Amino acid sequence: MITLTPPHQAQPPDDAPMSLGIIGDRQLLCVQTFDIARHPSTAVGLIPGCFVAVSGKGPRDANESGKTSWLASVALLLGDPEWRMHSSGPATVADLLFEPQTAGVAAQGYAPATSGYIAGLFAAPDDVAGTAYTVWMKLSATPTYVEVRHAPGVHLATAQDDDERHHQSAEIYRGLPSASSLGATQYATALYGPVPRCLAFLTSRGKRRGGPSLLKLDTGLFTPAGIGTALIGLTGRASLLDTDASLRHDLSEAEHELQTSLTEDADSHAIEERALRAVTQRSSAREELARAQDLWALHYARGLLDALERAEQLQAALDDQAETLARARDERASAEAVQHALEDPTRLEHQRDGAELAKQTAERLLDQAHDDECRARHRLASHNQALQEAEDAAAGARGDLDDARHEAQRAHQRTVACEVRLGEAGARLQCARDDLSRAEEGRYGAAGRTISTLCTAGISATGLLDGLGLPRAERSAWEPRLALYGDAVCIRSSDVPAARRVLADQPGAVLIAVPNDTDGHGCDPVRGFLDALATRMRLEHNPDTAVDDALGLCVLGGFTEPFTGRAAIVDRLRTEVAGAEQDLAAAHRLCDQAREAEAQSDELVRRLEAIALAARLRSQRPALERELATLQRRTAGRKQARDAAESALQQAVVAHATRALQHVQAQSVIDRARSVERQAAEQHAALEKQFAALDIIYWQEHGGSREAALRALRRPTTSPPVVGGQTPQPERRTESTLRQRAGRHLDHAFEAVGIDTETGAGAPTTALQDAVRRHSNLGDDSAGRPVADATAFEAPARALQDWLDRFADSDASAAQRIVVERAGRADRIAFGEQMVADLRESLRTMQGSIALRLGQALDDIEDALATLNRDAGLYGAELHRALNPPPSLQDVWRCEVTPYWRRSPHGPLLPYDNVTNSAQEKLFSIHLVLAALLASPHPLGRVLILDELGDSLGAHHRQEVLGALARSTQEHGITVLGTCQESLLDDAAEHCGELLYFTYPSHTEALNAPTRMFGYDANGERVELTMDTLLAGRAWW
Repeated sequence: MITLTPPHQAQPPDDAPMSLGIIGDRQLLCVQTFDIARHPSTAVGLIPGCFVAVSGKGPRDANESGKTSWLASVALLLGDPEWRMHSSGPATVADLLFEPQTAGVAAQGYAPATSGYIAGLFAAPDDVAGTAYTVWMKLSATPTYVEVRHAPGVHLATAQDDDERHHQSAEIYRGLPSASSLGATQYATALYGPVPRCLAFLTSRGKRRGGPSLLKLDTGLFTPAGIGTALIGLTGRASLLDTDASLRHDLSEAEHELQTSLTEDADSHAIEERALRAVTQRSSAREELARAQDLWALHYARGLLDALERAEQLQAALDDQAETLARARDERASAEAVQHALEDPTRLEHQRDGAELAKQTAERLLDQAHDDECRARHRLASHNQALQEAEDAAAGARGDLDDARHEAQRAHQRTVACEVRLGEAGARLQCARDDLSRAEEGRYGAAGRTISTLCTAGISATGLLDGLGLPRAERSAWEPRLALYGDAVCIRSSDVPAARRVLADQPGAVLIAVPNDTDGHGCDPVRGFLDALATRMRLEHNPDTAVDDALGLCVLGGFTEPFTGRAAIVDRLRTEVAGAEQDLAAAHRLCDQAREAEAQSDELVRRLEAIALAARLRSQRPALERELATLQRRTAGRKQARDAAESALQQAVVAHATRALQHVQAQSVIDRARSVERQAAEQHAALEKQFAALDIIYWQEHGGSREAALRALRRPTTSPPVVGGQTPQPERRTESTLRQRAGRHLDHAFEAVGIDTETGAGAPTTALQDAVRRHSNLGDDSAGRPVADATAFEAPARALQDWLDRFADSDASAAQRIVVERAGRADRIAFGEQMVADLRESLRTMQGSIALRLGQALDDIEDALATLNRDAGLYGAELHRALNPPPSLQDVWRCEVTPYWRRSPHGPLLPYDNVTNSAQEKLFSIHLVLAALLASPHPLGRVLILDELGDSLGAHHRQEVLGALARSTQEHGITVLGTCQESLLDDAAEHCGELLYFTYPSHTEALNAPTRMFGYDANGERVELTMDTLLAGRAWW
């Protein structure tokens, strides 16, 4: 049941002071980190209520100084909603911990941090020492990822050494009250209240890139619904929607319970109607069951009388059949005595089978003997033939077999050697002919291969020596000079580059460039080369020698044959071809002689081997002849044994056939006698079976005595009864008819309560369903014979009677009970309808109030946005919004806000996602965030974090953005942390109240240098409170 909430209690709370959590309106004064990214453990002081410029210097430029990771840590400490602590955020905080690979140092020297701390000191500006409050956040690489502890006062690490401060941090955290521990999803609301204390746009949070945000409207990823939700959250009005959701939940529960009551009433009414119909059905079933039980008792009485009459008839038939059976047995005994007088034919059959088996064995042995004899004859014939062949082959042979074999082997070796020499001579001849052919074409030797390659590529070339003929008198002067250039090829000067590329895979190729105006043939093209060669190499005699003094090179002459000029080369190669042909003819003659000698040696070996084989065969022939004679004698003996077995078999067959005929004749007489006996026995057994089937004991157990049965059927006994002076009409229906009528009334009883008489479907209990099925299976009304037992009727009837008896009392009071229950349900439904009506009225009033207050909050943001926009010299801005309550209890509020702003003095208002100047878009985004922060209650102590503040901003827009931020911090007490690259520092200096400068000197360092802070805080009490902490671990400047 849902308790009705009075309407005045369901209204939104009035403008009571909003909860600011444990920290209240205190401002963040100092942040200290331990094992967070590359940041050292020295504290960083903040001047609240001003624009704090965050800059730095990495190894090369402003990047890698750690600004973003430090700002992400501050945002996490202040409960920035973009850290998503209610979803996947807790696990991602581990990315803030120190990791050597991310820091850019070797993991061998620095272990990754498994836990770290972020500490923050808060205080109110009016009473700094009295309101000081410290919050410590512990980050872990494993669950639990985030844990927060807090306590009044200052609890920061002040040791001078970094290791001591790290050791001190763990002790401080353990010393804070454990009862103050808060989890990842609790700490932001518990410390700072429902309104976000910090709004941050960061390029990354650990390893997670920044997503859609009010500070990044220009990306187009933030929808109007997301903008509306974010603005309502910043104003602290989200609790109104929670109250509305709670009331809608109560109304949904009340409507659900009312609908449940209505459904239950309808269901109960239908059940009650079915119950009343069931009472009527059970009454009808009781009447039908009583009729069936009366008829069943009459069926027992009639069945008993019929069984007694049939028993008398069967007994007389059994006596007659017993005499016939005795006569048949006497006839069979006489026939069996005649058969026993004959000899058993089985013994003669065994004798016949044994004789047949002996004959088969004798035939098999005879066949085996014939086969062995034939094989022996064949072996002897084959032996004689092999002997004759060996003697023929050995005719005329003389000498020793081993000596002949050794000589044949030596002849074969000589043949192989001659064939090898023959092959070599043929190869030399072919090589000489190939050289001659190439020489005739001018492509002999290495120069010829070079020319072929060049011709394939389309480059004309000729060998130097091929086209150069020397007179005999000039040979001694030029042959020493040209000896080194036998492989040189002449080509045109213009073809040299292409020729070098073509011959890149032919090392050692020699090219001589000739003038382009020649055809590349004859002496004229190489005249320049020869003149230069003659100038360079002088000639000396005894012996003839060409000398190159510059290289210290000497080439000796005295060649027997000329090697220049194609004609000289061809003549020399023709001489070599003729010599090679003579060598090949001589090799052929030697090879033929060796082959003939080898064939003669092989023939001698074959004849000597035939002599040895003939001697061995002659020594084996007597044994084969003796074996054949033995096998012939064995074959004759086995033939005699086979003939004797055939004679014995014929005698056994005749004896067995005679005795079998006599035995068959005697068995025929016995079979006729047994047939008569069997028929008599079957008829006697059939009569006994009919007598047993009467089951008189069964009928006597259920029908009683004969006299009781006669009285039940109103038939006369010894003295007919007189009732009222008249004789009653006797019951004339047969046992089968009475049984069928009883079963029919029992079926009517089942049908009255909706039970199928065939399958038992619809039976209220399993036992009753099983009883109905047995009744259907055992009943045999069509046969017209008595049932074997009472199970088919009495078990279902008894089960139905037991079930009806259970409802006897409830059936009598059912109607009155149903009237009372219907009245109670009607009262509950009326109460639920009134509750739903009251809750609907409360919800209508509540949603009207919520729409009014949310509209007022958005009006305040719109006014603040317009003021900031015009103060920046722009042309006005508005918030177009659609604020509608949920159309149903399952829907949510539709709060869509679309920011519009004017880009030019007389231009129209354009939506935020209309593409325009990126600097103007970023300025407008910052104005919207500032407006939301300024319009929300209690801006004091809030923090706005802007990463990469100067992106997309020109010089003019920088001043506008920085000026707007500075004015907002001064007028409303919010703190803005904005990163500024070096190009923005000069502009930021005019507006910021503090500068934080991060320094990462080198990639070889694991940590940043202590952060430098520049600024002036007029509140001396804050300076004194944090001075010791800020100076700890820093050198004096």
